[in-house]
Amino acid sequence: MDQAKDLVSRINEQVLELLGRHQTIRRERSELQTRNAELQEIIKTLNTEIDQLKEQIVKLKISKSLTDKKDSKEVKAKVDELLREIDKCVGLLNQ
Repeated sequence: MDQAKDLVSRINEQVLELLGRHQTIRRERSELQTRNAELQEIIKTLNTEIDQLKEQIVKLKISKSLTDKKDSKEVKAKVDELLREIDKCVGLLNQ
């Protein structure tokens, strides 16, 4: 009989230990999900900033090219490309 009580007692202790570990893991999971969401937002912000900086680089290259007569063909090609893109956007807005 004592052996059965000891066995039940050990099982009970193990169940309590498992419940504690389960709660700890759930708490860690929640913290990781929160951290993941924060990091995703940071990534989104940084990607937006990268896109803005890329646009700024293009603008700076165009303005520099306009001052340098050497690259005028490249500038004209880029301006034409941008105009075509604007026309496409306007066309999509008019639909």
